[in-house]
Amino acid sequence: MAKALHQILLFTSLSLIASPLVGQELHKHFELTESKGIDKIELKVSTKAGKSFLNAVDEDEPLLILGASENDVAASTFKIEKTSNTQKVDAELTCKSHMGLNFTESVANNFFSTSDQVHDIWQINLSEHQAFNLNLNYLMGEANVDLSRLAIERLKINSASADVKLTYKEGIMNSVAMDTFFVKVNFGNIEVIDLNYALAKEIIAEVGFGTLSIDCGSDWKMNSRVSASVGAGTLNVVLPPAEIPVLIRINNSPLCNIKMAKDFEKIGHNTFGNQAYINNPDESMEFLLDVGMGSIAFKNR
Repeated sequence: MAKALHQILLFTSLSLIASPLVGQELHKHFELTESKGIDKIELKVSTKAGKSFLNAVDEDEPLLILGASENDVAASTFKIEKTSNTQKVDAELTCKSHMGLNFTESVANNFFSTSDQVHDIWQINLSEHQAFNLNLNYLMGEANVDLSRLAIERLKINSASADVKLTYKEGIMNSVAMDTFFVKVNFGNIEVIDLNYALAKEIIAEVGFGTLSIDCGSDWKMNSRVSASVGAGTLNVVLPPAEIPVLIRINNSPLCNIKMAKDFEKIGHNTFGNQAYINNPDESMEFLLDVGMGSIAFKNR
């Protein structure tokens, strides 16, 4: 096996690209132009503030990252490593004014917001012709992630105090079966719409003090398992249609608040199932929940 290549790349390209998402010109910060011999890209993205957008493009170029200010090109760092047929990219995106921002400051800014937070704007374009593992980390600000037309084998999203929205706006399912969908919320908020389009076998969620809202979508095709732990935050779940068998197991405490959907019956200790599950327990979507001081609410479509 060839020796792994590891280097830090600081790109200074000043190409201008108009962004319809933010209505301004963006500058190229990083690009991968070659995908020959690469079966998968493991992409880790970390942003500290501002607004971030991620979506698919019909391009052979596997990865392009744009930023709002040409003066901030050198503030971000990009590490790449190729092992076998996998290309690893670690992108830490920040502008000069937020280079030293940490988690404690991000939580404070979540309560006492400053006007300069929105000045960081990031646009991440992923080729719909390439397979990805995504690890997305947002310290503060906003993030809009549209996974339509993408091939995501594994997904991890972490919000410190950011507001993150994950969608499939075009209504197109993940082109491969996703191994694991992992989401973690500290003080932020994450909203997942049409989770069914991810085709995820395992969904894992950790909620600290923030809020996680999941809409399972209208057409569930996988026998999936959702494992979630909720500390002092909130988990909201819009369930799949009534004809999808659903089993819910809850390990709770006296300090938590649980709101169960109307058509669920108690079938065991802290165990609930809908009528579809009672009729067909072998083909089901299963929720395994552990909650401390937080709240969990299930809602029918």
